[in-house]
Amino acid sequence: MILEQTPTPDNIVDMLLLLASKHGLYVGLRETSSLEWEQVLEQAAYVPVSYSQAMIDYQGAYFGGLSKAWQDCSLVLFNDRKPCAVWPISLALNDSRWSISSAGDAVVGPLFSQRLSNKSVKSLVTACAGFLNAFATQMGCDIRYQESFRDSDGLSEWYLRTVQEAPPKAVKHDLYIDLRPDLNSIRGHFRKSYKPLISSGEKLWQVAVSCKSEPSVWEEFRLLHLAVAGRETRTLQSWDAQLQAIASQAAFLVCLRDPNGRMVGGGLFHITRDEGLYAVGAYDRALFDKPLGHVVQYHAILEMKKRQLRWYKLGARAFLGDEPQPSAKELSIAEFKQGFASHVFPRIELHKAYNQVES
Repeated sequence: MILEQTPTPDNIVDMLLLLASKHGLYVGLRETSSLEWEQVLEQAAYVPVSYSQAMIDYQGAYFGGLSKAWQDCSLVLFNDRKPCAVWPISLALNDSRWSISSAGDAVVGPLFSQRLSNKSVKSLVTACAGFLNAFATQMGCDIRYQESFRDSDGLSEWYLRTVQEAPPKAVKHDLYIDLRPDLNSIRGHFRKSYKPLISSGEKLWQVAVSCKSEPSVWEEFRLLHLAVAGRETRTLQSWDAQLQAIASQAAFLVCLRDPNGRMVGGGLFHITRDEGLYAVGAYDRALFDKPLGHVVQYHAILEMKKRQLRWYKLGARAFLGDEPQPSAKELSIAEFKQGFASHVFPRIELHKAYNQVES
């Protein structure tokens, strides 16, 4: 099947399912196999936030507002008629060129159920690689792949298969906090200057953790973000998706208020059974010299400890030598996050170019 320059969602889905079948894959789309997706997550050894349906929905709303066309192509893989893996894949059209990603970022590999044998994992990985190669060729896409932290013993089977065809192009870095030690041990990794700032901040601000849908509170946070940014940076649909994530227990909001009850800072954190992720923050610029972010981060850690999460992903650690060159703001944010981190893990990016099939 050869697609026209601007295919419809139905054409994309038809081609996707046809190519999967040709490569021996039995799959279902996430949108029609949501329960099976959750079943696989329950059986996985470790669930990164990037495999959360709430995160995929948010990213779809976010990038859908930036792209000419956007299609969630995320798949549930089946083995012996049982769901055995989930794979976040999306397709976007920008500047007349299609790109395949995992919710807007470099493509990640399938996440497998622990109940699947190693032999079956290897077989499915080979089939998935063949399928994705065919899909990328059909769409004329270059693909960036990534191998990132999954709390495992080493590189995944997906990486070992992919690296044979797509050479590593860059090494990025991600900041994490191991949440399994006791709180004193976690605090022991904090930058020395942060501890008194947290203590003084807790005296200045009223701290609240919102774990359920509170539209009025969420609107305060959105408007604070708007005031700080000075413009609308994303669609209302993306904000609604994050509010829904809170409602479904896939995220929580930490907010700070001054003695008059005015919201002066806050942070949203996406979560799975195993992992937390710092998603978005907003802090009153007039209070830049006051400890706002320090208190939000600390109470997010307390909430993640309460939920017995294993790791907290603070985000990327930018360095001066990175390509593209990070901005001063990105370096400053990275330096701030580094002050909480207990671990820095590499994220390997790989790249492969494809030639589009001619019609």
